[in-house]
Amino acid sequence: MLPIIPFLGLSLGLNAFQVGLILSIFSICQLFASPITGKLSDRFGRKPLLLFSQTSTLIGFFLLGIANNVWILVIARLVDGLLGSNMTVSQAYISDVTNPKYRTKTFSYSSAVFGAGLIFGPVIGGLLSTINFSVPMFFAAGVSFLSIILVLIFLPESLIDKTNKINFNFGDIIPIKETKRFFKTAKIRVIIVIFFIYNFGFMLFISTFPLFAEKQIHATVQEVSFYMAWIGVLRVIFQTVVINPLLKKLSENTTLRFGVFAMIFTMTFLIFSNSYWIVYLPLFFLAFGTGVVRPILTSKLTKVVKKEETGSLLGVNNALTSIGQIITPILGGLILQCLPSQTIPIFSAVTFALIFLFWRWAFVNSFQSETKQPIETKELDLNL
Repeated sequence: MLPIIPFLGLSLGLNAFQVGLILSIFSICQLFASPITGKLSDRFGRKPLLLFSQTSTLIGFFLLGIANNVWILVIARLVDGLLGSNMTVSQAYISDVTNPKYRTKTFSYSSAVFGAGLIFGPVIGGLLSTINFSVPMFFAAGVSFLSIILVLIFLPESLIDKTNKINFNFGDIIPIKETKRFFKTAKIRVIIVIFFIYNFGFMLFISTFPLFAEKQIHATVQEVSFYMAWIGVLRVIFQTVVINPLLKKLSENTTLRFGVFAMIFTMTFLIFSNSYWIVYLPLFFLAFGTGVVRPILTSKLTKVVKKEETGSLLGVNNALTSIGQIITPILGGLILQCLPSQTIPIFSAVTFALIFLFWRWAFVNSFQSETKQPIETKELDLNL
């Protein structure tokens, strides 16, 4: 359903900026829901929260299937966004069951599974959308129902030592206090900020990619779905065949640097792309870049706190990510409405370039001024 929602919005009479507002609804909701879901999973366990969030996702997809006006579309995104924070819980679950030494590899496999979904999902959605936009949404609801059954039957609880009690206040909804606490530690602060910059640049492009492709090369929903499937195929190949051998020969930071360069190259190439077929080439580098950057940064994040705090830290990180995901579709829609389509990849390329500036200069001094640590713990974060 990812490549279809923007076209569904256009079919209901919305312009690019208004579609961007619709796309931002999910992330606005996640800003409030993600930290709470992370804390609830620390208290009650990962499995109950996964079941709850997947059920709300099912309801959200069903509502998309019956959306014949803008208000139902809005409600569908509200339901999935407020209650469907399964990404925070699933990341915490993976962290629970994985040795810290192998978390980058495991998160890479997890990302490859997501890439496999990007192979089949957009193709199925694009083909079913030739009937109408409702059919792929109902199909997605069916897949969510299947995932609920699989979790219920096959997934054991991963968190044995649960938090004894949990109290909610405003700080749990907008985790200002926890964010300040985590930001006091320089190595956590570095990774969180870099994660935010990466997500901002990536989401600015990917959230408006269907609209970008429609405006710049006049792509249809089926053609956009083939682009996403192409990215999915490449992600699976890179993350199962290429990335782990790279990590054995190169450090995490060197591999991460290659990933960021690949993202910058992708955006630069897309500025000058005006043919449907030529776009497949820069998407090759996009798949490599995002396939490298996200699992490495996620792994780094889970290694800097105790297991019992993983859910809370990931909740804070996802809340900050949601802030970027709120802004980017609105900004992207406004850009596409008022400026040339090439402005989108230009903005993203500049954002990715900022990663190197922040990593090498903005935080190195604060990191080095922190309480002295063994050299091997510092090497992880200072050599990008």
